[in-house]
Amino acid sequence: MNTLRLLLLSAAAATLAACAITPEQQARRAAAQKHYEQSLQIALAGQCDPETANLMRQQFALAEQSSAEATEAQQSFRLKYIDKINDPMFQACYKMAWQNHIAQQRLQEMRRYYDWEDFYYPFRRRPYGWW
Repeated sequence: MNTLRLLLLSAAAATLAACAITPEQQARRAAAQKHYEQSLQIALAGQCDPETANLMRQQFALAEQSSAEATEAQQSFRLKYIDKINDPMFQACYKMAWQNHIAQQRLQEMRRYYDWEDFYYPFRRRPYGWW
């Protein structure tokens, strides 16, 4: 009995160890998630103002370089970027784009749910009127 229990525990431990992700995989996933979020932000900003979207793309590229020195050109770019981002019209449009994106995601989720439910229609839902 003890050997069977030990065998089952070792098999479960081996399965869990095989499913664990390595630090390199975690880093790749985090980098991919960050890239997706930045691309989404740039795409949503592009709906409002293409120039601001381009500035956001440049800002993200500069943030990855992480240079310690701030030159005059970088300072002027930073000020221009802050002015464009803090524009009230841009902020309102960007907020509306985010709300639209979230609504589209929810709609897609609802469609997936009901499409999946319709796949099993005869077994999961009763026809209308059969209560």
